[in-house]
Amino acid sequence: MDGILLVDKPENITSNYLVQKIKKHLKKTTEKDIKVGHTGTLDYFASGLMVITIGKATRLTEYFQGLDKEYIATGELGKVTDTYDRQGRLIEKKECSIDRETLKKIILSFKKTYFQVPPPFSSKRVEGKRAYQLAKKGIQVSLKPKKVTIYSIHILNIDIPFFTIKVHCSSGTYIRSLIKEIGDETGCGAYVTSLRRTKVGHFRVENAVRLEELLQMTEEEIKSRLIDIKDALYFFTEILLDPGFDERFIKGQRFKVPYKEKGLVKVLDKNYRFLGIGEIKENQILQPVKVFV
Repeated sequence: MDGILLVDKPENITSNYLVQKIKKHLKKTTEKDIKVGHTGTLDYFASGLMVITIGKATRLTEYFQGLDKEYIATGELGKVTDTYDRQGRLIEKKECSIDRETLKKIILSFKKTYFQVPPPFSSKRVEGKRAYQLAKKGIQVSLKPKKVTIYSIHILNIDIPFFTIKVHCSSGTYIRSLIKEIGDETGCGAYVTSLRRTKVGHFRVENAVRLEELLQMTEEEIKSRLIDIKDALYFFTEILLDPGFDERFIKGQRFKVPYKEKGLVKVLDKNYRFLGIGEIKENQILQPVKVFV
């Protein structure tokens, strides 16, 4: 069983817990130990799309992590928590008398590329430890800003002190930080009351299976929901190898190909069988990176 599974994570479970539940269910239904992974965590309190890798697809996690994301988030003005979300401890409270039009302008001003500071309660590593592990101990850490892009930001609702937005952003963007930054600009502060991931690249939550449904599925039902590895890697340029060269690729050999693209490519044989990931270097030399046959 190899491929990508789109799962709708419920609120109030960790991403790792979701993976372990799926792994346990697959073992029960297939009587085999099947590798299961994910391509990007969701906060404990958040819900929405998780791209789950099954079997051989777990070797491709790094390629999916860089896909852009879409979220729907609700923030509350006038309050700040230490985690920037509803799970955290309230550390600041202010009166907020901002009007709707001013709030709209502030929200829409975040459609840009800028350097964003991750929340102190995040999975970023600081001297070998996760930032949230240090934050829980009351240790203040200085996290490096990361360049992020907000491609689009749509206002879905404003009912002050609450506002709901839909955000299309680059990988690595923290919506908790974005909501707090919006709050900072208003002078009121803000934190996230709800968060839902709706898209990862071209993958949509509408096409995902809810965890509780998945845990009732048979092996065949789960297989019918799997996205083939070849199709899941839609964001890679596809190249075909002639007979003979496919065997050379499988054996890890380098050779020249009639393609001018450079960088990582999805490699298929003439029958469109997925062989793996390669990298086309200078002088059109194909270097096998990950072989799947």
